[in-house]
Amino acid sequence: MEKRYVTFDPRSKLCTILFASFMLMFPLSFQAEIIFVTMLFGLFILNDGFKKGVIFYCIFWLLVLGDYLLFPYIDNGFVAFVDFLFVGNRRMLPTIMAATFALNRTKISEWIAALKKCHLPFSVIIPLTVLFRFFPTLFQDFGSIRNAMKYRGIAVSTVDLFLHPLQTMEFIIVPILMSAENTSLDLSSAALVRGLANPTKHTSVYEIRLKIQDYLLITVLILGAIGGRLLG
Repeated sequence: MEKRYVTFDPRSKLCTILFASFMLMFPLSFQAEIIFVTMLFGLFILNDGFKKGVIFYCIFWLLVLGDYLLFPYIDNGFVAFVDFLFVGNRRMLPTIMAATFALNRTKISEWIAALKKCHLPFSVIIPLTVLFRFFPTLFQDFGSIRNAMKYRGIAVSTVDLFLHPLQTMEFIIVPILMSAENTSLDLSSAALVRGLANPTKHTSVYEIRLKIQDYLLITVLILGAIGGRLLG
């Protein structure tokens, strides 16, 4: 089936994450924050992530609205704490959006090929490869454990997990930790068996090259970073 969305190179998506991190470390103006979040929303639409983009965009404006409504009552200690949560989560949201956009419609193998194109050392690529494949496997293990618990009538609802913390630790956290150790060892062995540590040049079935949309995105991010610091 023909693709009906715009594809972005992993390296341009990585630049988006770096710019979001730049905004987190060196706060820009509120107007620049709105522009960047709106741009991320547009990128989600182009990259076939409309539903994710709408959810993130609505969350952003809800956080803005919460800050706007609570700020006049900032003298109250509890209100100040809640407003701090609104502002803090709003500041973190662009980075989360950028990371989600980077993973959207991009396979792990494409990321590995892109990192090799960047000439990163294998001491960096191999841990990242294991990390990329670790969390999806961990989520699958968690789902399997929850299904087994529900089948046996243990903590059927999510509320039960919080009402019985010791039971949650016994039936979820302990098995997850044991599974995580085995999973990390298996993934590390698989990465080495597949020759990821081989210093010779590797080939890839994925076409990794910067296209017009990637150059345009990187240019906009660079200009935005420079302009944001000059105006800030």
